Amino acid sequence: MSTLFKSSYKNIFILSLLVYLITSFFSEGYYHPDEHFQILEFCNYKLGKSPGSDLPWEFHERIRPSLQPVLALVMVKVFNAVSIYNPFTYALIFRMLTAFFSWFVVCKLCIFLIRDFSTDIGKKLFLFLNFFLWFIPSISVRFSSENYSALTFLSAVYLILQYGEDVSNGKFVKLSSAGLLLGFSFFFRFQIAFSILGLGLWLVLIKKIHKPDLLILIVSAVCSISFCVYLDYWFYGEFELTPINYFVANIVENKAANWATYPWWYYFNLFILQAIFPISLLLLGAFFVGLYRKTISVFAWCLIPFLIAHFAVGHKEMRFMFPMVFSFLYLTAMGIDYFISTRKYEKAVRFLFVFSVIVNMPLLLVKMVIPCQEAISYYRFLYDFSSQREMVLLCTERDAYEMVGLKANFYKSPNVRCVVFKNDQELSNYLNENKPDSVFVFQRELSAGNKFAGYKNETIYNLLPKWIIHFNINNWQSRANMWNILELKKIDQRRSYLQKHGGYSQWH
Repeated sequence: MSTLFKSSYKNIFILSLLVYLITSFFSEGYYHPDEHFQILEFCNYKLGKSPGSDLPWEFHERIRPSLQPVLALVMVKVFNAVSIYNPFTYALIFRMLTAFFSWFVVCKLCIFLIRDFSTDIGKKLFLFLNFFLWFIPSISVRFSSENYSALTFLSAVYLILQYGEDVSNGKFVKLSSAGLLLGFSFFFRFQIAFSILGLGLWLVLIKKIHKPDLLILIVSAVCSISFCVYLDYWFYGEFELTPINYFVANIVENKAANWATYPWWYYFNLFILQAIFPISLLLLGAFFVGLYRKTISVFAWCLIPFLIAHFAVGHKEMRFMFPMVFSFLYLTAMGIDYFISTRKYEKAVRFLFVFSVIVNMPLLLVKMVIPCQEAISYYRFLYDFSSQREMVLLCTERDAYEMVGLKANFYKSPNVRCVVFKNDQELSNYLNENKPDSVFVFQRELSAGNKFAGYKNETIYNLLPKWIIHFNINNWQSRANMWNILELKKIDQRRSYLQKHGGYSQWH
């Protein structure tokens, strides 16, 4: 750690840590539902707070490794030991620890690799891309399988690169630690196997690793894999080889194709659109130049097999590429450094760079402070509101805690009881029959109108400020895709009549 703060780039490292921690505080929720339902809900199941019937199909098919849910479980047990029981606090600490882990690993790699760049501007751009590119902090704080697979894999690569220069007796420790990390990276996300294959080929063909050293890597990786197999046995209650189950379900039976398939080049389309033009175009162009210039780099050898495998599989999502973000950015920075050093197309490159920075900074600031998933704010309100009493929440069509067809039990307070009705008419019939003085209603749309006769409604929680809700110009609220929590209060018909006719003061 001391080497980071003694570095000539220490101000960049300190600022980037601050950016990561701020992002981790605000970036609640998930980038993709798998991040929640296949980690936190699996953990919740083992805590005895979520039934197996509420878990996704991957649980029943036994295709998801238990390493990360068990990691979450161990941390929750530690939190409980120091009297922390709030699930939102759990999730926040998970993100903050992940942010620090990501920052530390990338810092160590950057310090080690920065000598590869020939210009001072190229070195600073390498750091800028890895810490301040607009989407990097938000994906770096995610407690996701993609992120943890990437971080353990990159940690292993760092140790292997250090081993190559180490003439001391520390080689065994570095290699055995790297092997353990490679095994864990595989059980965080199986697809990293293609990068591990590329790393192995690089070690044998380019690095010419000695056989005893390669054996240390393999044996230590087998040890961590064996430990993960045991974890799966403990988690599922019977012996399971989750990598084999995963291969059979998603490749042999092709279940992944149920979520749409795309041609091999689709990732280029996704990147150009999602990374935002012109940033995406500049990065992609520089990447191909860097790849051409650094074909024998370990990062090129790790990235290419990974890309080929993902191009071959029909179902494609941008998050599948996240484990290779650092490799991509290293090669991209190499491409930019080449243009800077040779002064080729200098004016065009400078213009694109300046324009990209202007586009990048507002995007980064916004991404730092917005939640990944807005539903979590509502769940936190319900958790806090019901902390002192039971809360009955009336819902239409679906339970308030249902997202993407699954129950988010991890965030649910035991004091919240949801009653689900088919539609508003059925809910109105319930109110007419039971005539409660007040009741809470959950809506999946924002509406200022009062749908329920005999009751006045008040929004008690919405992400928007209250004053905005009072203005429904052009009926925009009927088109707003935003949740709303209301309190319905029964109207005193006699008092309402007397107020309307000026006789309230006599009765009062």
